[in-house]
Order: sequence, then C-alpha cells, then structure tokens
Amino acid sequence: MKTPGRTLFCGFLLLIALIISGTSSPHKKNGRSTFLYDGVFCVPLLTDSVTIYTDEKGMPHIYAKNEHDVYLATGFISARERLWQMDLFRRSCTGRLSEIFGKIFLQSDIFTRSLRINEKSKLILFEENPEIIACMQAFIDGVNDYIVSCGKDLPVEFRILSYTPEPWTLEDIAGIIRLLGWNLDSRNLTSELFIYQATKKLGSEIASDLIPDWNRDHSLVYPDFKISDTLISGTRSFLSSFNLIGNLGIPVFSGSNNWAVSGEKSITGKPLLSNDIHLSLSNPGIWMQMHQVVPGKLNVTGVMIPGEPFIVAGHNEKIAWGMTNLRVDAIDLYAEKIDTGKDRKYLFNGEWRDLITRPEVFGVRGGKNDTVGIRYTHHGPVISGLVETTRSKGKVKWLGYEFLTNMNCSTDYALSFKWSGFDKSDEIRSVYILNRAEGWNDFRSGLETFRSISSNCIYADIYGNIGIAAAGGIPIRKGNGIIIRDGTTDEYDWKGYVPADQLPFSFNPSGGTVSSANNRIIDNDYPYFVSQSFDLPYRINRIREMLSEKDKFSTEDFKMMLADQHSSFARLLTPYILDLKKRADELSPYEKTALDSLSGWDYEMDQYHIAPSILEFFRIDFKRNILADELGELYDHVWDLAAENLVYRILVKGTNTWVDNINTAEN
Repeated sequence: MKTPGRTLFCGFLLLIALIISGTSSPHKKNGRSTFLYDGVFCVPLLTDSVTIYTDEKGMPHIYAKNEHDVYLATGFISARERLWQMDLFRRSCTGRLSEIFGKIFLQSDIFTRSLRINEKSKLILFEENPEIIACMQAFIDGVNDYIVSCGKDLPVEFRILSYTPEPWTLEDIAGIIRLLGWNLDSRNLTSELFIYQATKKLGSEIASDLIPDWNRDHSLVYPDFKISDTLISGTRSFLSSFNLIGNLGIPVFSGSNNWAVSGEKSITGKPLLSNDIHLSLSNPGIWMQMHQVVPGKLNVTGVMIPGEPFIVAGHNEKIAWGMTNLRVDAIDLYAEKIDTGKDRKYLFNGEWRDLITRPEVFGVRGGKNDTVGIRYTHHGPVISGLVETTRSKGKVKWLGYEFLTNMNCSTDYALSFKWSGFDKSDEIRSVYILNRAEGWNDFRSGLETFRSISSNCIYADIYGNIGIAAAGGIPIRKGNGIIIRDGTTDEYDWKGYVPADQLPFSFNPSGGTVSSANNRIIDNDYPYFVSQSFDLPYRINRIREMLSEKDKFSTEDFKMMLADQHSSFARLLTPYILDLKKRADELSPYEKTALDSLSGWDYEMDQYHIAPSILEFFRIDFKRNILADELGELYDHVWDLAAENLVYRILVKGTNTWVDNINTAEN
C-alpha cells in the first residue's frame, strides 16, 4: 500500500533551484527507481504549479490551474506508475513485440500489423478537434518528460531487456483504444470458423442449435464455395497467435455488469450507479484510477487506460457513466476466390481485381529483420494464404507459415475479413465529451463517434435521471453475421452502420432501474442484425432479481450486490444433478458424497464450500458429453458460448436431439 502524500510539480522557472536542492531526482529504494510520493519535482513544460495527492489506495488526485497542466501531470503520473505496461500496449497495437521478445511474437506482430491500427490512428488525428489534440499533446509531453527524467534509471523491465522506450506520440493514444476494441470484437472470427465447420459436419438444422438466440428465419446454408479444413486450420492457427498478447496482460474480453436506480429508489433521493468492467485478470490491471481537477472547468474521476489521457468510466460533478460490452458482431469473414498465378488477383462482381500488397518490416530480437507482404482485398486483410516474405521458409518459423505460403492450386479460396475498426470512428472525442458532459444530451452526443468499441453505456445525473444507451458500430448487412460470406459479390458487403439515433436506448424507464450484463438488449422487431453472441441471461437475471428485492437502495446495498456470490446458473442446474439420487444403486460412494454436498446448497459460490467445485466440474463434463460425440475433433475448437447456449436450451426446454451418445445403441 502506498503512503498518502502530496507532490508539487513546478514549472520551468524553478528548475535550477530544484536541481541544486536535489529534490527533482528519482528516488531509489531497494535498487528500484521510483518517484517520491512526497516532494517537489520540476516538469519543465508546466505553465503553473500542480498539486498531486496520492491517497492511501494509491489513487492520484491531480489539482491544476488549467487543462494543459492537468493532462501533462496525468501523463507524468501515468508513466511513473505504468510505463512498462504502456509500452507493451503500444507495441501490441503496432506489431512490434518481436523487437523485444524475439521471433515467438512474429506471427502475432504480422497479424496485428494487418489491422493497420497506426494508419487509422493518423487519419483520426488529422481530423481531430484542436482542443482535444492540445490535451493529448500535453499528456504525451508529461509521459516523455518522465522518460527523460529517468535517464538510465528506468523501470526494471526495460533494464532487463536492455532497451529504452521511445517517446510517446499522439498515434499511441489513438492506437491503444483501437487495440482494446479489437480484443473485444475478435472472438467473432473464430466463432464463424467453428460454425462453418459444424455446419459442414452436422448439417444446418443441427448446427443451428449451437447458435445463441438463433432466428430460424435465417439460414446456415452457405454459398457454393468450398473452404478446406486445411485452410481453416491454418487460419485458426494464425489467429491463435493473438493469444500470446493476452499472456502479456493486454486486455481481452471477460464480462461486465452495470446498473442504476433512480432517485425514487435511492435512500439519498439521488440516482445511484454501479459499473464493474471485467476484462482479463492481469497485474497490473488494465484500469488505472485517476482524479483530475481544474477549478471551474473540470472535476472528473474514474478509471482510465494507461497511456490514455481521459477517464473512460466514472463521474464528474453532473453525471456518472459506465460501460459493458454490447457484444456487437463487428467482424465478417469473406471467402475470396483467388487466382494464385503470377498476378495474384481476386474475383469480385465478375471482374478480377488486384490484391493490394503492403510490405511490412519486422525487427526480431536476436535475429535479422523480416519483410512480410500482407495482402488485402477491399474487405480487409487476407488472413489465410498469400503471405510473402523476403526470407526463406527455413529461416522463418512462425506458426502456420508453411501453410500460408503454399497454395498449390491455380485457383483457390482464401479468407479475408472486415472489421468496424477499419472505418472512421473517434473514441477519443467520445470520452473527452463524456468527461465534460452536463446532461443526457451531452452524453448521447459523446456516444455518436464511439464505434470500434461497442458498449452498453449506463447513465445517471444529479437531476434525478437515469438511462442506458447502446453505442458502437453496428454494421448494416444482409442477413446475419455468423456465417462466412461470399466475397465474390457485393451482395454481402456492408452498407454502412446503424445511425446513432436508431441505436437502442432507455431513458427514465417506469420501473426506475436500468441494467446490462452483455445480454441481449433488443427484441425480434429491431430492424437490424446486432449479434448472435449475447451472453446467457444468468447474470442479468440475478441483477434484476436483486434490484426487485428492495424499494430503496444505498451505496452499501450496491457494494453487497457487487460482492454477490449467488449463482442463478447453479440454481437452474443443481436440481437436475440431484435427480441422480433416484439412481442411488448405480452410484459410487464418491458420487453419493458429491450429491450430498449439493443437497441443501444455497447456490452461493463460496470459496470455502465444495459444492461450487462439484458443480463446475459437472458443467465441464456435461458440455463435453453432450457435444463431443457429434463434433469429434472439432470439439477442441468449440465456440464456448455455443456450448453454454446448448446446455441452457437443454435445461430450459427439456429433451434435445443432442442428448444422445451417437457411439452407443441406446438413447
């Protein structure tokens, strides 16, 4: 735990006096470089003094006299606390991890570079509001001042790997947000591969059972193209490289919850709002708490992403807001018909078009640089086949390489994909506006450019209002987004995005509550396809159940809700398990003991109780026993949400054709 303290940051005029007194030097403790949490330091580009109070939980409270200085101090403090993490984020979104970790990250870098995040960041910045750019510039000046002030005494990770972080840039700020958007959306790629293979193996009718919220008016009948299992396995291998980034603590999706009650349901008479944004567990975590104050202009607190200047979720003096993942299907795979001859073209609307090849140079620690030509159709990058390198196969050993460079047919199919993050959006503008919003209209205005990160954004204000609004890029497409599309025609190309004023929202509902938990938020009358990846209703049902238990809530009630361990899934499944007691003569002593542990269980997922562990192991085996006989080896690549959805359907709707081991004579 950090000791509470105050730090005064002064401007350029005090630089000499502070250097002489020695108070601007880094402080060493146990061989590690840290900046004191009490003291006076000189940050040359400040225009006035800034006071930073670090509380007992390590949260910085920055008090500045102007916005330039509050963001410069934010950059300095962010670097002091998270510089190594920030540099990992930056290298992840620019495809430069192999420069410090070696060839094990080369495939991951190639894939990330294919997203062209840095290029899109430059386009966003070119059109950005000058006031926002000024805040961003102040932030990066603060980061870079910290880097310079460290000299050779950088955080230990840099010293172990023997490199110095490059100066922070505007593109880095824009890129990290887009990387987060990709991590939240990318599961759609592997789910489409799985559904395609499941349909080939089992047929459309049976495979459709695997898809959550499947509309039977849709079809899983694919156009007349043949995608080989070899091509899919190679593509899956290529995509799996991104899992390495998750091992570095780069955020990937887990699940989130939010809810709010109106003043009529609060003991204070004012709305209450709660938000827990669940991303992958890491140390340090993805979020960094911060409080930024400029008297009369800005007073905002909440969580931010290290490397970013603005609060992502939190509250100011007028409004509070939070987010959960909307689960938009923001990616479509396309089967591209390729002429793999000398000219390398792809077929579209009856004409052969040139593939665009972009050479990318990758530095590899401990080896020579690699130049890789990444190919694109108008949909996006080709992620199966057609990768070129200036070095021989024997020298480049990234996963899937030999498959991707050996397409033996003169005409074949390859897979490309379209992602909403390839198109224009401005999440930086969005959070900048949210930090300053004074009401519902400002809040909705801020969400208009929130596209590459699709969210359920929850809202409350000091005037007694609550609401929730969808934000993000929902593609306007033909049919659904769960199947691989025919890339040879414009029939399946996106026709833009759902306009912001047509996205779902709820403002001051009659029940006095709003909530979301990655669940389905639309009914069948909504005119646009949103997703087949909404989470199952266990969490949202539990939230709504708790919100119905009292007439009025306090902050302590909300804390108890956040810590709630009651499992509505356990409440649904456990009675079916206990039915096995009717077959006691067939059970082993261990099985009987397990059932006894479940008897009388209150469905609390208490770490000191054995029942949750028994339930979880049963759930894992239950899925496998239902699915593995039909799917065979494909079960190793099962879309987990599909498996969970099938279990839910069986429990809620009863007997299902899947509940039959096809390897036995009995049902």
